[in-house]
Amino acid sequence: MAKYKKSAKDKKEEAAEQTKILNLESVLRSEMDDAKDFISQVGEERAESTEYYLGNEPEETSTLQSRFVSTDVRDTILFMLPSIMRTFFGTKKIVEFVPNGAEDIPVAEQQTNYINYVVQEKNPGFKILYDVFKDALVRKAGYVKAFWDDSISSSTHEYTNIDPAQYQALIMDENVEIVSESVEMSTMTMIDPMTNEEITQESPASYDLTIRRIKQKNQVCIEAIPPEEVLIARHARSLEESSYVAHRMVKTVSDLVAMGYDREEISQHAGYGSSAVDVEAFEEQIARNPFDDIVYPDRADTGSKDVLYIEHYLFYDLDEDGIDERVRVCTVGEGLHIMDMQPFDELPIISFCPDPEPHTAIGSCPADYLKPIQAAKSQIMRDTLDSLGHAIFPRMGIVEGQVNIDDVLNTDIGQPIRMRSPGMVQPFTIPFAGKEAFPILSYLDESKENRTGVSKASAGLNAEALQSSTSAAVTATMSGAQGRIELICRHFAEGGMKDLFKLVNNLIIKHQDAEDVFRLDNEFIPVDPRYWDADKDMVVNVGLSKTNDDEKMSMLSQLAGKQEQILQTLGPNNPLVTLQQYANTLTRTIEMAGFKDASNFVTPQVPPMPPQQPQGPSAEEMLAQAEMQKAQVSAQKSIIDAETDRMKIIMDDDRTRDIEEAQIRLKSAELQAKYGTQVNIAEINAIMERDREMIREAAKINAQGLFKNDGIVE
Repeated sequence: MAKYKKSAKDKKEEAAEQTKILNLESVLRSEMDDAKDFISQVGEERAESTEYYLGNEPEETSTLQSRFVSTDVRDTILFMLPSIMRTFFGTKKIVEFVPNGAEDIPVAEQQTNYINYVVQEKNPGFKILYDVFKDALVRKAGYVKAFWDDSISSSTHEYTNIDPAQYQALIMDENVEIVSESVEMSTMTMIDPMTNEEITQESPASYDLTIRRIKQKNQVCIEAIPPEEVLIARHARSLEESSYVAHRMVKTVSDLVAMGYDREEISQHAGYGSSAVDVEAFEEQIARNPFDDIVYPDRADTGSKDVLYIEHYLFYDLDEDGIDERVRVCTVGEGLHIMDMQPFDELPIISFCPDPEPHTAIGSCPADYLKPIQAAKSQIMRDTLDSLGHAIFPRMGIVEGQVNIDDVLNTDIGQPIRMRSPGMVQPFTIPFAGKEAFPILSYLDESKENRTGVSKASAGLNAEALQSSTSAAVTATMSGAQGRIELICRHFAEGGMKDLFKLVNNLIIKHQDAEDVFRLDNEFIPVDPRYWDADKDMVVNVGLSKTNDDEKMSMLSQLAGKQEQILQTLGPNNPLVTLQQYANTLTRTIEMAGFKDASNFVTPQVPPMPPQQPQGPSAEEMLAQAEMQKAQVSAQKSIIDAETDRMKIIMDDDRTRDIEEAQIRLKSAELQAKYGTQVNIAEINAIMERDREMIREAAKINAQGLFKNDGIVE
């Protein structure tokens, strides 16, 4: 078979592609070298700040000098951190999404609950942000990275003595791979119904399995990045607008294979064992962890070998249309071998800076302000302790050969000094000079308070500091201390937290292609981010105000009392306070008290009120109803009276006719006895009965007419 020969066009396209890659590698090398030089200068200051925080600086100038080190940097930052963490994590919702209209309220509330769940529950949000905030306070800036993690992870599990049903359930799982298995058979004897012969049949009774479960994460991953791993262009005004940003890290071959890279290609650039990240990062890394070995061992296992992996984010004309696009380039090894390149829309790295400097990507931090004070206090305290040592153990003048030198050098209490004659030992008295240093120490403490806002009064260390002060003075002192911390929190909220939650929201909208279920207030709520709005505004719930927690609790307590009074007086349907507003007050009070989940005590969401029962009739309606009932009674009385009159007429007529009938019979008997005349009694009775019916009908008609006139009977 003849070998395929590349055409001139194919060779030209391949050469052009190779030239493009070489040009890109050259740009990457140039941008990275300049950024490394810039960050190495910043790294020296960050390493020094770390040493100060750990209490390793300043170093002693002499081995005979006191080694005392003041810990102002650490004390101040450890005082700030609890307030900062409580500010952001004192409530379940760090960030809330604002609806664009009334129709967006349910979706905005769903976004708020789910994004907070992803940050705080699916990821260790508290630990991540604690590391970021601490980096920012000590090392100028803290960095957090959020990305969609679709890497594959595997875990091995062993099962023993499982039944066939369980075995079938395991092997039916698409994510399960059987590594090894063994089966124990059972024998069963049965009668063949056709031949009536015994048949022995074997069937699996139990299994012993070793399986490998492979799972793809498919979720947002958030992690804190060590500052030395981030490279930024020298002239960048912000991290987002920087022309070049890189995240350099060390990963294993196995990690990169799980990310989807080719093992053989990665292995060619493995074995990066000279340093953790880069030579420029040694100082920072060792300052943070003095026991860390800067040289990584060269492991025999290929999958465990270390590889320098760098993600470059830069503006580059990838499609050669004359316009630079945002390009993400992934490289391995010191030679920057390109493994992947593609456009990107959002930088996955977020910066948190406690004191941003305008028009720069890296600002300042409290450690920068405290290092000179810590160095000065350490030196003064060393000199003071040395002076005290000289005062307690003064230098001795001796006559050589007349004194036992060992006795002079022995500073144990009560030990004698042997001398040949009196006056052979004379102490050189050095006065204690520490008293003169105390005002300087007080000045340095005051300077520290002015720079950071942290004082003994605000820290609760001086019980007598505020006893003689007025309430206004106490409030001013506490507010002044809180002001600096509140400003730092505001920088973190507006400069980092909003960007982080927006990035997480956009990642979920872009990548999550299935419905998820999360737990909220002991309920499991389905959520489908595919229908969310990526441009929705956000509000960071930071507890920033001039009032402290005690004042807020007092205010909430008073508000709850007023709301209870209104609800008791005007009922739940009053126009001033709803049951939901009252529940909000109780929920906030519980959260301020330190209980994160208020649903354990009250129901945050009040169920809708049942339909309102119809109210009773008013006084006018009751009066009209009474008049109507009176009229009805009167009408019924008229009916009864009419019926009574009718019956009376009938009864009177019947009685009259009975009397007349009796008289006629008597009269007839008299006539017959006297004259022998026969009287037709039946005819007379018929006439009387006819008249009786006529009287009854007339009474009935009369009564009906009465009813119609009264308007009762229709």
